[in-house]
Amino acid sequence: MDRHLIAFADASEPDLITPALDARFKVRNVTLLADAGNVSRANYIASVCRDANLNTSVMPIPHGWHPEPIRVRLKEIIARGELPYLFNLSGANPIHSAIAHEVALGHQVPAFVVNPSSDQIHWLAHAPGDLPSDDGNVQDRLTLESFFAVYGIEIVSCSRRLHRPKPQMDAAADVLAHLAVQHPELINKLNGVCSLLTAEHETRNPIPNHPALLSALRATGLCRILPDLRLNLAQFDSRQFLGGGWFEWWLLHQVESLTPGMPIQDAAASVRVRLPNDVSNEFDVAILSNNHLYLIEAKTINAGMTDKGIGLPTLFKLDSVSTLGGLHADAMIASLSLPTLREANRAMAQDIEIVAGHALTLVQSHLRDWLRE
Repeated sequence: MDRHLIAFADASEPDLITPALDARFKVRNVTLLADAGNVSRANYIASVCRDANLNTSVMPIPHGWHPEPIRVRLKEIIARGELPYLFNLSGANPIHSAIAHEVALGHQVPAFVVNPSSDQIHWLAHAPGDLPSDDGNVQDRLTLESFFAVYGIEIVSCSRRLHRPKPQMDAAADVLAHLAVQHPELINKLNGVCSLLTAEHETRNPIPNHPALLSALRATGLCRILPDLRLNLAQFDSRQFLGGGWFEWWLLHQVESLTPGMPIQDAAASVRVRLPNDVSNEFDVAILSNNHLYLIEAKTINAGMTDKGIGLPTLFKLDSVSTLGGLHADAMIASLSLPTLREANRAMAQDIEIVAGHALTLVQSHLRDWLRE
């Protein structure tokens, strides 16, 4: 039996529509109810439903502090419907939720919410026997594109996607990660060397004459070491990759290794996004797991430099981007340098995870615990 989903667009919440994308809910039509201040938000959410081939409309409603007209509107919708209705009250403000729950009880309309942390379904009224029960989770059908689209954010580009390997770059990232654990100070030197290039794509300064660094760079196949120990970067992306971008690739590869036992549905490295106001931003690693967003900031600065820390601006930036455009993302910093005591305390206050220094050798375990939380 096909159904018509009704939801209030009071907040930008993927949980408003994730049940519509779950085939078990048998949703064919979607109506998003929005007052004047939330129409733009509702249109962003509606676009994701339409991309999934759902018949979707945005219906204006009176302001939430006028409950009786809203109650009347809901009853009118139910009376003229061709399909059985479902009320999804996830993200609805308290007034809308109370009114819809009252109407649902009085008119035998199934109503539910989705737990934003666990993705678990909770029925509030008239749970249908043919739909997922309270002990079930909503299926993970969102991609990073559709998740960001709920907030009106567009993915412009990314360097690598989950399960889309680029063998040479992946292998190079592994080589440099091994070097970073053994000789982090050499990574710091390499960052500086790659920051200045000539017009011929050669570094202006030489790399340190260290066997481990020379061996690692040769193994990557991404550059040619000149007789004076300067680098010739034959590939366009080599400068960014060798200058620190490899760390993002390596972290994504570690996420990828967890997918067999974790509800990781999508992930990408170097994700450039554009907000509705045309402002651009970038996430080093973005992970979508159980319909929830996780962001990692990858830092190779100050590698091997005692007491230099990761930089308080990094913490403030990550705290800001994790709520960008209304996102409610969990945040982590992966750093080759250890945080100072002040930085560690600040990260704890901002609920930002830190994996740094030699702890990176166990990063898969840290990632698994973080995503499970």
